[in-house]
Amino acid sequence: MSDPKYIKYGGIRFTLNRPEEEINRFVRDLGPAKKDSLFEVVKELRQQGLIDVDDEDLSTIDDEMLPFLK
Repeated sequence: MSDPKYIKYGGIRFTLNRPEEEINRFVRDLGPAKKDSLFEVVKELRQQGLIDVDDEDLSTIDDEMLPFLK
């Protein structure tokens, strides 16, 4: 449905399965406890089938920070 996108603070590539408006509405309607962290939001979106996460491309390293990790 969409070109791959990346979660900025995790380097996780994902694909939207539903229109952005529907996903935004879903996130807005999440309870406060579910929005405590980006991890929780992504977990909920994935469980509801709103996004697919590329499990082979998981990284916790921000590529922009690589020069500073030596």
